[in-house]
Amino acid sequence: MRVAAQCAKCGSRMAVGFSIEHADGGTTMVEAWHPGEPVKSFWGYIKVAKADQKPVTTYRCDRCGFLEKYAN
Repeated sequence: MRVAAQCAKCGSRMAVGFSIEHADGGTTMVEAWHPGEPVKSFWGYIKVAKADQKPVTTYRCDRCGFLEKYAN
């Protein structure tokens, strides 16, 4: 999903990118959105259905650093 690449805060150009998340064992993954409230499993991890996840695209303002995120 591409959006208008203009910052809502200062009107400058925004660059497309992504946020990363670090999991146990040093695994690096792209941030994802999941519907509903988090539910912990028996082991303390959060239960997620991969089919329900949406990758998150992050836009960053070149001037003020404002971040805007979209779940595609």
